[in-house]
Amino acid sequence: MKPYHVETLKAIALLGGLKEYVGLSSRELGKALGVSQQSASQRILELIREGMVTRDLATRRQRIRLSPKGADALRKEYADYQRIFEVKETLTVSGIVTSGLGEGAFYMRQKGYKDQFRKKLWFEPYEGTLNLKVQGAELSKIEILRDNPGIEISGFEAAGRTFGGAKCFLATLGHVDCAIILPIRSHHSDVLEVISKHYLRGALGIKDGDAVELIVQM
Repeated sequence: MKPYHVETLKAIALLGGLKEYVGLSSRELGKALGVSQQSASQRILELIREGMVTRDLATRRQRIRLSPKGADALRKEYADYQRIFEVKETLTVSGIVTSGLGEGAFYMRQKGYKDQFRKKLWFEPYEGTLNLKVQGAELSKIEILRDNPGIEISGFEAAGRTFGGAKCFLATLGHVDCAIILPIRSHHSDVLEVISKHYLRGALGIKDGDAVELIVQM
């Protein structure tokens, strides 16, 4: 993606095209960007080819909006600016407590992980994870974490099965020490998994739907 694509995505988003289709002619976009109508039209076509923008041709007036791919590109740009101007020694991430599929307990029981947690995080986690759903502008903070090296947890093999690597970030949730764990090879998700030596729901008296804040060490 070219630098001016980000500029164009930003202009469309500022005009309302992040959440819905907006009526926007090439002339109007060109004026917003300070470029000619022809250049603005070319930019729209390029973004459509890249899958960054979708266009509704069902009406007489051109209507466009950012696609999920375009929104992700803009969110990554936002995360870069947060790293420049905001992120210092800690990062505050807000999320909503949600139930997972129960897979966390299985992985937390694996000796290959537990040994590394004790050595690198200085605690052995409770057998389970707390899942936090991250929404809106907070999603850019997941990108910041993914781009940060964190504390490496190496993958391993056990009982004929391969267990993937991850990276962790020490954190606090309320008054309780914990850590975020991000699988290295997982698809991008809007859910953060949090581990602690404590059963976090019990220690903090939290339940599904509660809003909480993580203070993450960077």
